[in-house]
Amino acid sequence: MAAKRLKMQDMQEPEENKQERENYTDEVAVRLGYPNAMVLRLADRLSELAGCWRKTRDVQYVDDYREVLLKMIENGYNLANLPIPSQLPDELMPSKEELELLTPFRQNRR
Repeated sequence: MAAKRLKMQDMQEPEENKQERENYTDEVAVRLGYPNAMVLRLADRLSELAGCWRKTRDVQYVDDYREVLLKMIENGYNLANLPIPSQLPDELMPSKEELELLTPFRQNRR
């Protein structure tokens, strides 16, 4: 069977896609490779922040990005699965040492 060829009318606007993903259940999120629906929504936010940083280079986006990334990791996200478009330059990403130090601290604050 031949695969369906996508057309322009098949494409969704990013906002439509985001609204649809807001309603995903944990079961759907797991099928997509995320630990749960909350992490999937955080991943969407992380991608938005990375895009905003690329457009503006505003350091505030880096702080917000790190906060979201840590929440994702604390909730079971495997950092090795982070898509390239959702990453910041290496010098702005949390170092392995930072992640090891901050994650236990944050887990104890919950």
